[in-house]
Amino acid sequence: MQWHLGWELMSTNISSSTPSAPAGNTNVTFQTDGSGNISGYMPSTPVLQTANSVDLTAQAANIAATNLVASPTAGMYEIIIYIIVTQVATTSSTLPSVVITWTDKDNTTSQTITATATSGGNALTTFATARVTVSSSTAAIQYSTTGYASSGATPMQYALHIRVESLT
Repeated sequence: MQWHLGWELMSTNISSSTPSAPAGNTNVTFQTDGSGNISGYMPSTPVLQTANSVDLTAQAANIAATNLVASPTAGMYEIIIYIIVTQVATTSSTLPSVVITWTDKDNTTSQTITATATSGGNALTTFATARVTVSSSTAAIQYSTTGYASSGATPMQYALHIRVESLT
């Protein structure tokens, strides 16, 4: 190692061996050509990209079909869903199910899946979670809830959180 005008000069060792990257990081592969030029590249592998998210609180009714991704790029998507009671009803309640609707990329037919079931637990510990993978065309991916019920002067309220990640 040499010091020159405040810069530290080091020799570069370009070899075919690559040490392991620290956890949560990706190695960059370096190469050199016959003229001594060095370049770096990373393998082109899919990287999860959030296509959209929904964070709703204080919901006290069913949610009609709503665009989750209005104009998706055709491909694979993972949808992560979390729904939880945030206020219990005076007497009883039903946490609604979450429904995902999309048009399949391969057969261009509208598809629907009930991602979470309804739950009659009228408690702050009542929740549901799901992961759904879809192969979508360029038509909208939508979500809705169905089956909400609440009895008594104080209505049951819930929060709904959804993340959509592109897998392609």
